[in-house]
Formats: sequence, structure tokens, C-alpha cells
Amino acid sequence: MKTKLLEDLQVLRREDVYLTQEIETKCKDHFFPAGVNELTLDLSNVTSAFYGLALKNIGEEYGVQGIKKISEKVFYDLGRLKAIQCKSKLEDFPADTTALALVVISAIYNASPEYTFEILTFSPNETSIKLTGVDRYLRVLSQLELDSYIDFPVLIPFFEGIRDELNLTCTIDFESDMNKEENKTNTTYKFAI
Repeated sequence: MKTKLLEDLQVLRREDVYLTQEIETKCKDHFFPAGVNELTLDLSNVTSAFYGLALKNIGEEYGVQGIKKISEKVFYDLGRLKAIQCKSKLEDFPADTTALALVVISAIYNASPEYTFEILTFSPNETSIKLTGVDRYLRVLSQLELDSYIDFPVLIPFFEGIRDELNLTCTIDFESDMNKEENKTNTTYKFAI
């Protein structure tokens, strides 16, 4: 599998220069991801670590009151960005509640592999989706002892950003069961007009 991934990523890695074959072999044998799953999970871990460490530094530099505010702003802006990206990929992108589910599924595919989803309802006026699995944001914030400064689930501002970017007038509700010891979430989001 590692050989296949090396081949697939050759276009990105073709400019790399190793001083010796020994260095190249050591790096690829020990540090290159074994496959797509490892690559995806490693990228997810780096993303959540960046988020958590940025919030930690914001708290240290400017006080803990900024942690929640910045977290919510980042997720809101990410929601808007993902909505724009999704609209550019789907010609007849919906302007209704189904759009919120489509955007979060896109985000899961690209950046949140620990989540699994189940679409419960899917119509223009009402859509609901259940997300389960490891919450990487809860995990990193717990590790950094910042979880008490953030409202969970952290995806509410993400959905608000999607809604606002798409000029939707829907409500966003949720039911959540979080297991903080295992960093797991079981959250159902409901969007209704």
C-alpha cells in the first residue's frame, strides 16, 4: 500500500532531494504513511492540533475569554468557506436545508475522517443528520485542558456559517450525547425552514 501511495503522490514529491539513498530509504520506510487511512488520520490530527494549539496560545496571550470567541469565529468562517467550495463543485447546488448536510458531508470526506454520518431526513424544508465517532476537537481541547472554555458541539457555528453564506433562513437544532472520557460524539443536527 505504501508503494501505491508513493506513486500516487509522486507529482507532489518529485522535487524532493535526498542527499543519499540511505536517507531517502530511512525517511520513506519510517515516516511516509503506510496508506491513505494513515495519511488521512495524520492530517486530521495535525489539523486539530493546530486548532487546539492556536486557541491555547490565544488564551495565554490575550486571556481565556478569547478562546471561545476565536473558536466560534474560525468554525463560522470555515462553514462559509466550505459552502462556497461545495457550490463550485455542484452545478445545481440546493438553496434549502439539504445544503447543510451536503456541506458537512463534504467536510467529513475532506477533513474529518473520524466522523461517520447518517442522513435521517433529507428534504428542502427539513434535513437531519447524525454524526458519530471521535470528536478530534474535543480530544485536543481536553488534552490541552481548554474544553471548559468551549461550547460543544463545536460545529454549531460551522452550520451557521453555511446557512449565512447560502442565505438560508433555517433553524439549526441539535441533540448531543458526548462521551468526554472517550472523546466521542453522537450528535443529531436538524435544519428546518
